[in-house]
Amino acid sequence: MNARNFDIQLRLAKEKIANGVQVLLTQPVLSERGLENLKRAHEELDCRILAGIFPVVSERNALYLQNEVSGIELDERIPGLYAGLNREEAEDLALRLSLDVMRAVDAYCDGWYIMMPFRRTQLVARIMGTATDTDMA
Repeated sequence: MNARNFDIQLRLAKEKIANGVQVLLTQPVLSERGLENLKRAHEELDCRILAGIFPVVSERNALYLQNEVSGIELDERIPGLYAGLNREEAEDLALRLSLDVMRAVDAYCDGWYIMMPFRRTQLVARIMGTATDTDMA
């Protein structure tokens, strides 16, 4: 989703589909480019797509993802949103941002999968519980 040359990724995905793949999982969608590429994938690929949801849990986590993890792109405002937050406040923010992403990608995917940062099962459970309690389910 975050590739600078997304045309190559679409070509590779089409080859996979031609060879029998029926479902593709995206990298985390955490930027406008990721969302735009998901829209293109939804239009051009004949398969189911599950959008990756990654709850960013702290400023340090955001900076690490942004600077050290190849293939992940964060909206530039995300790290700053976490500045000065304690763990509880940061997890509340992670919940809100994850739900925002889920709403944004909903029309362009067949579902989501949630990645669990640092074994934070309670956070993932909150995201899942909130998502199923809303009109997103």
